[in-house]
Amino acid sequence: MFAQPPLFQIDFENNWYYVPDPPGIEDLWIHARMIDYIIPFWFGVTQDGGLADQSDPEALEIIRRFNLRVLAIIHNYSSPQFGPLIHQLLTTAGLRERLVANILMMMQSRRFAGVNIDFEFVPPEDRPFLTLFMTELYTALHPFGFLVTISVPAELEDNPRHPFSGAFSYPDLSRISDQMYILAYDEHFAEPGPIASIGFVRQVLTYALSVIPLAKIRLGMAVYGYDWSQGARVPETLSYAQAITRAERTGAVIRYDEVAQESTYNYVEGGISHVVWFEDARSFGAKLTLVRQLGIPGIGVWRLGLEDPRVWDLLAGLASSPGLG
Repeated sequence: MFAQPPLFQIDFENNWYYVPDPPGIEDLWIHARMIDYIIPFWFGVTQDGGLADQSDPEALEIIRRFNLRVLAIIHNYSSPQFGPLIHQLLTTAGLRERLVANILMMMQSRRFAGVNIDFEFVPPEDRPFLTLFMTELYTALHPFGFLVTISVPAELEDNPRHPFSGAFSYPDLSRISDQMYILAYDEHFAEPGPIASIGFVRQVLTYALSVIPLAKIRLGMAVYGYDWSQGARVPETLSYAQAITRAERTGAVIRYDEVAQESTYNYVEGGISHVVWFEDARSFGAKLTLVRQLGIPGIGVWRLGLEDPRVWDLLAGLASSPGLG
């Protein structure tokens, strides 16, 4: 689907990830005119190289009404065994070819602008097969004018043995992608800490810029928070609104960490200690400033419905500032 000229000038893209839920739908209705590309979490891969269609009718209606450009996410979360599943699909030639053919067929029938490949927990030893898949996908889709984009985990250097990011070769993938979304968040997960400190984001972008053409880079930005409770294995994900409400309910004092450029607080409830870090308009603005300073041509924000509403004021101000849009 091809959109009317976006609010932003053409040298900067304001792109948002979308997951079908009530906050996401509400946000999409309100802010559709400010979004350049919507990146919906819609198509899960299946073990036979097919696609599980998880699109929602209301979002499709909004997309049609506002003529939004869509980069449909192809992901490996349609199966609880997403690691072994993606290994099988990438390393089996027939399945890989079938998946590429099904993606092309979906794109031709839906008339979206392009796809966003979002494969997670790809075994590091499958690095050449991920690159091969992207090469075959690019070769199949590009003659029809479809954009081929990929979301990649944050890297500070090339490490083919890294258990989470080793499969992703920034230089190789950049040659067969129109855009690369560098997911510079989840700096901390196993233990409390900033979602994406400004220093971490700067390091990630410094490496990305050394191996990927500037025009292809989009910074993946977070607008959520985590609550780490003592003894829990994983943190609880919070929207901005939930983080604020929880602080108010528990009497916690929110502190903006000037070094990390992110907000945090502690509280105790039911005898259990909690640590919260979360993104707000101030932390979003700090990263947005870095993006503009480095000349990064766009962002991809995870995700609609989780954000501090004031980030839209920042984006509107960016669009209206001479020489900044």
